Amino acid sequence: MLTLGAKTIETAGSILVVDDERAFCEVVTVILESQGYQVLKAHHANDAFCLLDETTPGLILTDMMMPDIDGVSLIKRLRETPAWADIPVVVVSAYSEPEIQKNAFEAGAAGFIAKPFSASELRSTVGAYFTEN
Repeated sequence: MLTLGAKTIETAGSILVVDDERAFCEVVTVILESQGYQVLKAHHANDAFCLLDETTPGLILTDMMMPDIDGVSLIKRLRETPAWADIPVVVVSAYSEPEIQKNAFEAGAAGFIAKPFSASELRSTVGAYFTEN
């Protein structure tokens, strides 16, 4: 981790998980930390934006349905903000109908994982974004 002024730049192996279900965040954290990733958690999109003002993860995993800002709106805001525009975003959602996936990809998502998923599916998908792990 590098610190430049007030901003901390995370290592390439860091992942921001954005999901309002705390238990889901904990399960994902256990799976990903066992693979050597650093996991940051935000339980609302607005919390994610606050974290992103301080850190730059190598990947963002986000749910679609959240109480403050939905996943598509979060992705659009990320893509509109130069400092965040290039961070790959993978949607992880129980809402996996083709139209929802289409909306996510049109907003700028790099990938989509349907809930429920296996630990190996999560590891494989995440691993595709990191050449070091």
